Amino acid sequence: MRKHRVQWLVMVTLLCLTQPVLAASEPIVYQDELDSFGETYPGELSTPSSTPERSNIRVVRRGKGDTTNPNEQLPTRIDADKMAYTGSTGDVYAEGAVVVVRGNQKLLANRIEGNTNTTEYRTANGPYRFLEDDGRTKDLTGDVMTYRSSDGHLDGGITQGWSDPYYIKGEKINYDGAEGHIERGMFTTKHAMAFKHTPDYRIEGEDIKVYPGDKVVIKKPSFYIKNFKVLSLPSYTKSLRGDKKGRVSIFSLIPTPTYNSDDGLGLHGSTDIPMGKSGEAYIDYRWYTKAGFKPKFGYRYFLPWGTASLGYAKESSEYQNETVWVEKTIEFRIDSHTYHIGDSPFTIRGGGNMGYWKEGDVKGSHKQYYGEVSHTPIKLWDGASLRFLGGYQRDYYGYNNVIRSMPYWGVRFGTKISPRLTGWINYNQRNINYNNSPYHFDTTEIPKELVFGGTIKLTRLDDFSVSVKRDMDSGDIDNISYTWHRDLHSFDLYLTYKGHSKNNSWKVSIVGKDF
Repeated sequence: MRKHRVQWLVMVTLLCLTQPVLAASEPIVYQDELDSFGETYPGELSTPSSTPERSNIRVVRRGKGDTTNPNEQLPTRIDADKMAYTGSTGDVYAEGAVVVVRGNQKLLANRIEGNTNTTEYRTANGPYRFLEDDGRTKDLTGDVMTYRSSDGHLDGGITQGWSDPYYIKGEKINYDGAEGHIERGMFTTKHAMAFKHTPDYRIEGEDIKVYPGDKVVIKKPSFYIKNFKVLSLPSYTKSLRGDKKGRVSIFSLIPTPTYNSDDGLGLHGSTDIPMGKSGEAYIDYRWYTKAGFKPKFGYRYFLPWGTASLGYAKESSEYQNETVWVEKTIEFRIDSHTYHIGDSPFTIRGGGNMGYWKEGDVKGSHKQYYGEVSHTPIKLWDGASLRFLGGYQRDYYGYNNVIRSMPYWGVRFGTKISPRLTGWINYNQRNINYNNSPYHFDTTEIPKELVFGGTIKLTRLDDFSVSVKRDMDSGDIDNISYTWHRDLHSFDLYLTYKGHSKNNSWKVSIVGKDF
């Protein structure tokens, strides 16, 4: 019993050590692939929108969430060259190649000592190493840590390593059971990390405080690209309220260089600022040498069942192989999470929006509502998935008083043929009435389209994709795209040639991975 008591206390220390860099668990099951499955092909440039319906909507299976730590009820095993416990004083220690294993977590240390009366425990005689999932989600090393189990207080010395989704480094880590902070710390990402050189980009701060599920506050942050300081601020606050399992990037404020042949050279940055108990202000800016300044800003509120937002945006889409932009002035929208119907694999989602659109000389009010049913992707065989979807969308355009009624359905199929080769077939049918949109931005060009193709992995850093889009009404090929993708460490390069029925074009894009 005494031995197991020591083991349990050691593992509680480990659980608390990792909390400052993680958002709080939520009682839902995340299935982000449900809404993105088949929308773009491997190797194609895919830029997720910062609008609420894309960045903050989740797939929910009610009552299936897990708010406890997965290791909470698991037994603990400890191995050491020597272990001892003194009942009269409460002193305990394990010494010599100490290995503590609990579930998917492992602690390696030279010595662990403490006292059951004071409930304070610490590592000694050299560094420690903490692994989770064999280092895939965490691989942290440090010189010393002290933990008080009575109130959850944790003090750690110099610590560095991987804690998904960031590489971190700090001179001191502190956790009081609810909030955590890192003193004189540094953050960078796996795409930017250079193990022999300076990271491609990083954030340094005198004090980094994390309030799980709410926000991160960095005092006197400095944003670096290599050793060049981009900017410094007295303080920087980043919302974590819309975080999807660590996907919120604290690096998004850095003005990231981008390029695409349609819009030219550009800079991109964004941030989310907490406001009130359940809301946040969001700002997303893009500036291009050709397209000009394209901002998005507004306020979003996180409802128990979805997201509501009010904002301004300039957004782009493609029409006849050309980029078109629309200005959305003061648009209000509500989007629900995607909910499983009971315990079934079937899902349902919906929403609506209203605002004022402007595209060139075409401008006026716009209102829309939609609903969609789908299901968790069906695993046909190893590496192959199939999904059906169906829904209804209705748009009201004030420009010419047109109403567009659009029932739709589709099917997505993707398969991994070999370690280097993947393929896909997607079919989309939009049963649109005789009215279409007066805006090129959301015009349905091909009501019935079949898209198929494949990707081959050429090298560790390169892949090549071919995608064919067929108009099923006419039977003609609308376009064929050939895309070469090159991994540039912290950036991606895409070179695409599109043979289009209207015009042919070359397109080049360079985008940052973590912004």
